[in-house]
Amino acid sequence: MAVPFVSRKRLNPRDLEAEGKFYPAPAYIAEIGVNQLAEEISSSTTLTPTEVIGVIRSLLLTVPKYMLLGYKVRLDSFGIFKLGLKTAETCKGHEKAGSVTANDIAGVKVMYTPDSMLSAKLAKPEYVKLDAKYISDEANPTGTGD
Repeated sequence: MAVPFVSRKRLNPRDLEAEGKFYPAPAYIAEIGVNQLAEEISSSTTLTPTEVIGVIRSLLLTVPKYMLLGYKVRLDSFGIFKLGLKTAETCKGHEKAGSVTANDIAGVKVMYTPDSMLSAKLAKPEYVKLDAKYISDEANPTGTGD
């Protein structure tokens, strides 16, 4: 399998007046949904697509529940999901641990660390350059390509 990419123009964040330069960027062809995943998973298991969808939906309800309870959730051979905290803009750090409060937290973010097996599978792919005109505006929001 080859990873599709396009040329995407990016501005230099240190010099917004400078002309942008082109860099390789992933070409997202489309999204694949739960139904399509369920069909494919079903073809390699004894589960029906409906059963697979039920398992996926249950997983999507259960993983966030445990993350909110303070667990790291390991999906074997896929990776670990955990919560990180966003610090409030008003928080400048505290000299003493006891001074830290919930008011110093602006929200949570999902953090993901891929499993070494997954990283190995993705380690050395081939690449294929696509003509950007074949990529939808939703997948290429800047609209810039070749």
